[in-house]
Parts: sequence; structure tokens; C-alpha cells
Amino acid sequence: MSDIWTADAGWALPALVTTIPGPESISRVDLLARHECPAITARRARQGEARGIGSDPIVWERAYGANVWDADGNRFVDLTGAFGVALIGHAHPEVTDAVRDQAGSLLHGMGDVFPNGPRIQLMADLAELAPPGLSSCILASSGSEAVEAGLKTARLASRKPGVLAFWGSYHGLSYGALAATAYKGDFRAPFAGQLGAHVTHMPYGCELSMLDQLFTGPATGGELIGTVIVEPILGRGGDVVPPKGWLAGLRALCDKHGLTLVFDEIYTGFGRTGDWWAGDHDGVVPDVLCIGKALAGGMPVGACLAKPETMAAWGSSQGEAIHTSTFLGHPVTAAAGSAAIRVMREMDLPARARRFEATTRARFEGVLPVRGRGAMLGLECGEPGLAARVMGRLLSRGFITLPGGVHGDILGLSPPLMLSDEQRDAAFDAIESCVSEERRLGS
Repeated sequence: MSDIWTADAGWALPALVTTIPGPESISRVDLLARHECPAITARRARQGEARGIGSDPIVWERAYGANVWDADGNRFVDLTGAFGVALIGHAHPEVTDAVRDQAGSLLHGMGDVFPNGPRIQLMADLAELAPPGLSSCILASSGSEAVEAGLKTARLASRKPGVLAFWGSYHGLSYGALAATAYKGDFRAPFAGQLGAHVTHMPYGCELSMLDQLFTGPATGGELIGTVIVEPILGRGGDVVPPKGWLAGLRALCDKHGLTLVFDEIYTGFGRTGDWWAGDHDGVVPDVLCIGKALAGGMPVGACLAKPETMAAWGSSQGEAIHTSTFLGHPVTAAAGSAAIRVMREMDLPARARRFEATTRARFEGVLPVRGRGAMLGLECGEPGLAARVMGRLLSRGFITLPGGVHGDILGLSPPLMLSDEQRDAAFDAIESCVSEERRLGS
């Protein structure tokens, strides 16, 4: 697949022609600030201050492969995969061709009322790639929607209202997903009075015996829990891999107590962690699987997959559908999804992710601790907030990264898996240099 990326586009090293941010980026951000929610503007300004780069650093103009260009013509190497979305690279030609072709024939369907060909094909493609037995599907327009569909499915299947989620988890910020999210208190605090009290949170990776006691009750409140939702590897929570056997233990506890197990693989899925699904590392198949991000190569889509017997809990509609949406199974995003899955298979993404992990661990051995799996890795900077400042330095050198972890001490790496060796090696050199510079300033 590498020959589709031209040397001056998808595979290029950084090339900065203005300061960061440049004048055109600054001008556009000033215009943006006149119209967007002021809280978002203020949030970016705070982030910029924490990273030592002022307000909005760059305005994205275009992206291709592992490269991003800003409004000032600066070229960057993206080590984030745009929150993990660009797993096969930005604007993969097979995906953009599918979008263009489908938009010219059927731009919009009608949710669940009338099926369309791309929607049908995507569901079949997902069933083939999914863990064994997860062949029933509800399509969505985002990861948060997929999580909410998963929680609804689990509620109907378990017939219990309670949900167990875990500290450090990020399941989305829409109300149903936010109730389960426990990444940072700032996300929840303004809306705490409107979040369901049906969700219990426990430490990620906690003792399984503790959970067994919680589910057994009495007087723990655990007797009302019917759903367990978990990220097989914490994403925004800091690329945290659970203890060996912990996911298998959750599976066993759910079977023992009649609970529905939901895996949120929105970040981890599609080969990112070195297997097609993060649950594969422990040989665990959930009852419900929530996916999104990389699914359509850059188009907004999500899905909730489940075992047929679990999905059957929805029953037969007695009138209006009790879960649907206007853009359910949107034909353009569905066509993009099927194209992206074909590319994922051709690229053998799990093998590429494993190679990236091996190279990263070898490069930073004795330099920075590495956590995570595959191409979902975190470099431990060792000081709260240090990762944000390193991100600012890296941006000024042409590399796009993101801080992670609850305390902002993890520098996340989730690059497109067509990243060239030259881009990777240059990025690693820049990371080591920037971390050293920040540590010297703080000493």
C-alpha cells in the first residue's frame, strides 16, 4: 500500500515556513472566536498556555498520509492519527474515492425506514471482522452514540438498570456516555445533577474479588448492576494496559452473575493494539462491542455490535423504533467504512502496529518508560503537566502530539500506520530532545 503515498505528501518530514502559529492561522482563529462557544475558545487558550504555545497554534488546511498542512503552508507529521481516526492515513485514496462515488449516487438515506446498499454491506463487513459471534449491529454517527446504543442493548439484555464503569475511562461526553465516563472530574462536574445515579465506578484493574463481592451484595448496590462497560486498554486515561487475565476475569464474573459485558473499543479497535481487537490479547469476547474512530477512515461513524441473542433483547418493534436516528446507516459514511476495512486488511494493520511497538520500545529503552500496546503507546514523562509542554515544543519542530493521562504526564503516540521510518525516527529524536529540554528547565 505504501506506493500510493507520494514522497512530497504522505511520507514527508516537517517543513516549517512561518512561526507557529503563523499569521494566517492567527487571523482565522480571531474570526473563529467571534462565533464559537466562548468556553471552547477559553479551553484552547488554557491548553495553549499549558503547552507554552499561546492560543490556537495552527489551523488545519489539509492532510494526507501522515502529514498535515496548516493555513500558513507549514507541514507537520501527525503522531496522533487525529485522535486515532487516521489509522490508515489521512485521506486514503480508496476511502476518498468511495466517498466521491457514493455522494454522486445516493447522498442520504432515511435512517431505519429504508435500507441502502452501502449500509447493508458495511454491516456484513463488520460482522466478518468482529470477534466471533458478534454479528448483530446498530450503526451510529459517533463513538458516543455507539456507546449509548451499547448501554441500551445491555440494559435490555440484563434487565437490570445499574452500570459498572471504571476510573480513568473515557466513553464520550453525550449524557448517556458521560455518566459512564470517569476520565476527569471537569467533564462531569457541571452536569453532575443530571447524570444518572445508576453508574458505579471502581478502580481500573482492581481486584476481581472486590468486584465479586460488589455483584453479590447485599447492601452494596451491586445487586442492581446488569452491565459492565470497560476499555480493554485505557485510551485518554493514559494508555493503561490492565493486569494480565483481568479482562478474562471480568468475563467470568459477568457469566457468573448474569451481567452483560460491553467493550468500548472505539480507540483500540481495528488493529491499533497489535490484534484486530484489544480483547483478543486475552482471548475475551464481550457481549457488546462499541466501535468508531478509525472505522470509516475519517468519516463520522460508529457502531454497536452484539451477539444475536443479546441484540434480540430489543424485541420486535410495536410501532415507532425505540432507538434510531436520521443519519443511521448514512450511505456515504457506510461506503467509506467498507472501503476503510478493505484497506485495513490489505495493510495488515495488526502486524504494522506490532512493529511500531517493538521499534518504539527499543528506541526509548533506558530513556523513557513506554506503556500501552501496538500503536497505542504512551511515553511516561514523569511529571504532571510535562507532556503538555513537550507537545508545545514538538509542535514548533513540526510534530503533532497529544498529552494524555489524568495528570497530563503521558505523551501519547497513536500515529497513522503508514508512517515512514524516516518520519518515525525524526519524531523520536525530537521527542527525546524536547523532554530533555523541559526537564532541564524544571531542574
